[in-house]
Parts: sequence; C-alpha cells; structure tokens
Amino acid sequence: MKKRNQWLMIGGTVAAVTLFTATAFAYTPNTEGYNAFKEVLKANQLSGNAIESTTMNGNFTVTVDGKSVLAAEGKAKVEDAEDGHIVSSDFDFTLMGVARSGSLYSNGDESIYMVDRTHDLNYQVINIDEGNAGKHRMWSHQDDSHDRSMSKAEEVFLDFIVGDLKNNFSVANHADGSKTITADIDEKDIPLPIRLLMDVAESKDRAERKHTGEVPAEWERIKQLPFFQGLKDINFEEQMPKLTKDFAIEHVKLQFTVDANNELQNVQGELELSGKDEAGVAHTVEIEGAGDVSGINATMPDVYDPAGKNIEIIDAATFENRD
Repeated sequence: MKKRNQWLMIGGTVAAVTLFTATAFAYTPNTEGYNAFKEVLKANQLSGNAIESTTMNGNFTVTVDGKSVLAAEGKAKVEDAEDGHIVSSDFDFTLMGVARSGSLYSNGDESIYMVDRTHDLNYQVINIDEGNAGKHRMWSHQDDSHDRSMSKAEEVFLDFIVGDLKNNFSVANHADGSKTITADIDEKDIPLPIRLLMDVAESKDRAERKHTGEVPAEWERIKQLPFFQGLKDINFEEQMPKLTKDFAIEHVKLQFTVDANNELQNVQGELELSGKDEAGVAHTVEIEGAGDVSGINATMPDVYDPAGKNIEIIDAATFENRD
C-alpha cells in the first residue's frame, strides 16, 4: 500500500506540474519566434562582412480570382569589381499567357548585353547612365549608419509596432544550427493602425497611377522589339482589380531560413488581398514569392560572348527623361 501511495503522490505531482505548465503557457505569450526574428535583425548581416559575390534565385506569382496573371522566375550571379558590378542573369516569365525568356550581362562598364532567348536575338544597350556608372561599388561599409546593430530605442519601437503580432511568429531549429522563422498573420490579427496605414497607402498608389506621365518616344521604339510583341497590348494594371471597397488583407505569411550565424539563406512570402471594385464585384488577389542566396564570395557570373552574333545597338543616351 505504501508503494501504491508513493506512485499516487508521484503521479499527482506530475499531473499538477503538467497542469501548471499548460496553464502558464496558455496565458504567457509565446514570443520565441519573434525573438529569433529580432536576433536576425540585430545580427546585421552586412556588418564586418563584405559580400564580393553571390548567386540569387527567385520566383514570383500573381493570381487574381484563381487565374494566373503573372508567373516569373530568375537567377542572377553578381560579383563586385573595380569598375562596378559584374552581373549575369537568366529569367523567364509568363504574363497573361504570353511566355518570354531572356538573359542580361553586364561587365561593370556603361553597356549591357540583352539576349532575347524567345526569338534568339541579341542587343547591346550603350551609354547607360554615365553619371552613375561604376558608383555603386562594395556592398558594405558604404554607409556607416547601416554598419551597426539595432539600437535599444529601435528595438522598443519595433516591439511597439509589432504589438500582439509577436505571438504570430514561430521558429523551427534544425540540427545544423540553422533555423526557419515564420510569421503567419490572418486579417483578424492585423492591428487597426496598420490596416489604416495600408488603406492610406492604397489610396495614394491609386492617385499616383492616375497622374502617370506619357511614355517617351524612345521607349515606344523599345516596345516594338519582338520580345515585347504580344506584351505591349497587355495592360497589367487593368488585369489587377482596383479594390476600392471593403479592402482587406486576408492573410500574410513570411518565412525565412538563416544559418547558424543568422545570415539569410532563403525567404518566402505570401499575401492575400480581398475587396470589391467600383462596380461592387468581389475579387481576391494572391501574391507569392520566394528567393534564396547562395555562393557568397564564391560566385563567378557568366560572361557574354559576342563573337559571331548579330547584335543590334540601342543607345540609352537618346532616351528622354532618363532620370
């Protein structure tokens, strides 16, 4: 009987501790994910680490009422050099059913090679922004204000802005020391001040679109290139419904993976919007994107070889309103 009573006492103690722990967690905000997010911000990835080269992959999709409007993906290799950035990139996209593929190459000088892989055509754009050519060198230490960790005041302000959304962050730790941080937010979780700011931003964006200036004549010439044939008559803004009534952010999801040093490796995002247009028709817009970074300080961009190719010259100096 004594042994039985001991087991009852042990079992009762375990049950009490379990109940207490469950109760404590039920009433204590779980901010582990948010704290991990702040640690990444505090790490200041560029501080003390000059990035001389990297490879970036990305994809982006826009869907309206279940119909694909835009799907794009690309890969870019970038390297810092004496005269600027050396860049090579390949991209593919489909806009309202029209598919295109292309490549870009830049050796840090004042020209860029463009390859229309859809039509097997080659272009060289010369005299690109002579005033700024080669100025953007070295990816760190350009601005000392960014070469520091987050201040306490900035952290307090961030905590205030995020508010109760801290509970919408989660973190998954992996065996190699990396971790995946996720912020998953539904419409009901978004604080009223942020929703009001979104409404103001949307109204301002609509006003700016109404005052968009005319396209310079030289850009009209660019639109006549085979690459843009079939695309020039597609008005992307018209495919995107203007949500003027009952505008709501239904869902936001941001997920990114960092290594053991809190350096960004991968990021994914989802955004779902809803609302009604001026005619009262309800619409849903879904935007998704993802990107990853690899080959840091171990990337060599591809080099364009113009030998034997028929290359059309495009002089950017003739473009109006280049600023």
